Amino acid sequence: MVRFTQFDDRLRKIWDNAIANEQAALPFQRYAWHTAWYEHFGQEEKLFILADPDTKTILPLSILGTTAHFTGGEEIADYLDALGTVKKTHWERALTDLRNAGATELLLRNVPEGSAIHAFFASVDAAEISEEDTTPILTLPDTFDAYLQSLGRKERHEIKRKMRRFAEAHPSSGFAVLTDPDISLLIRLMKLNDEKHVFLTPPMEKFFTALPSTVPDMIRQATLTVDGKSIATTLMFEVGDSLLLYNSGYTPEIEGSGWYLKAKLIEWAIGQSLASVNFLQGGERYKYDFGATDAPVYRIRLTL
Repeated sequence: MVRFTQFDDRLRKIWDNAIANEQAALPFQRYAWHTAWYEHFGQEEKLFILADPDTKTILPLSILGTTAHFTGGEEIADYLDALGTVKKTHWERALTDLRNAGATELLLRNVPEGSAIHAFFASVDAAEISEEDTTPILTLPDTFDAYLQSLGRKERHEIKRKMRRFAEAHPSSGFAVLTDPDISLLIRLMKLNDEKHVFLTPPMEKFFTALPSTVPDMIRQATLTVDGKSIATTLMFEVGDSLLLYNSGYTPEIEGSGWYLKAKLIEWAIGQSLASVNFLQGGERYKYDFGATDAPVYRIRLTL
């Protein structure tokens, strides 16, 4: 394996080859995503990326202080993982090299269910594997009516009632999905939420602003308008036949605006013949009311 301490053209080539072997590679796996993370958040980190050109494998690691972790950003990437065909010998080499570099702990977060990483660390006695969060996923049928019928009676009634109520209260409302995102709108509406206002530090705002150029082929933005004014928006990634809902903002004064936008998004996704809507991390009640089911992400901790 080759160790990289910076992002460069040679690493990009190996990375792109690894991505080419991934079916429906996620935005969080892209080379551009990891370089954007490094530019905005990782300057104090010591890059420790291991790559095997022969097996097209990438272990995208970094060391902060004495803790080694995945590059890509635990706070901005809902899934983090190695790329390619990761063998036992890859991780054994990585752990040895990390110890020699002064790391005393390995902390891997946001590891998706089904990741090959589990198989290796499950065999390491000292490794602690725990469920960190969930990314509820909604499987979509062929029609919106079939979707409604798949829900429980209470949930079906509530969705129909809320959609009808909002449409009646706002007959001029409009819904659209854009392939040319308006990030300033997203940031403005996100800041209407106190928690998201704190989340949107200056580096975070710059990262969000750069997203359309980071993953231009898969980024989408849904907007909801009333009387021509944008009142809710959701930034998304369309990956294969899945729609990943990344972040959103809405106008609190207009009751149900954020919820209605998500209901229209589900209807739109079905019309696009997509197979699923992934609500990404967080177990908020509304995701389950829409019919989503849990898909856990894990945390792996190992003292080196």
